Amino acid sequence: MAVPSTGPRQALYYSRARATLLPRSIGFTIIAFGVLFIALSLTQRRLDFLLLPLIAFPLGSFVGFMTATVKVDEHSVVIAFCDIFKRTLRRDEIATVTTDNAAGPSGYGVRYMGPGTVGYLVGGPEINIQMKSGKTVIASTNRPEQLIRILTEAES
Repeated sequence: MAVPSTGPRQALYYSRARATLLPRSIGFTIIAFGVLFIALSLTQRRLDFLLLPLIAFPLGSFVGFMTATVKVDEHSVVIAFCDIFKRTLRRDEIATVTTDNAAGPSGYGVRYMGPGTVGYLVGGPEINIQMKSGKTVIASTNRPEQLIRILTEAES
């Protein structure tokens, strides 16, 4: 008799932080310029104006709809930026977890923030995960206090 599938592991914590108002506004403005150049292309009958929307639509969508996802299960913490750039941290290699505002209001994107420090940021509250190796990962999250509680109660 076959053993029933247990399905995917249940996440202890899941957060998908979306871009704050500033990057959303910038992204939508970039998309609007793409639409403007389509209209100019039609009225001026110039096909070369259609090149800008080919760049503006994907770039504006990337900036306007960027997300930072933090998922915690029994063994690991997975941090993803726009579901493209991902990093998996083993929970037994985490030294400390604190809230952080290192990026400040200009903290957006996957950022190198100094030696051994990488940020996955979309604005808003941030979590600072210091690894035992000395490396640091900073990520935007919706509920930093809950994430700290989940990651520190396993150490206790």
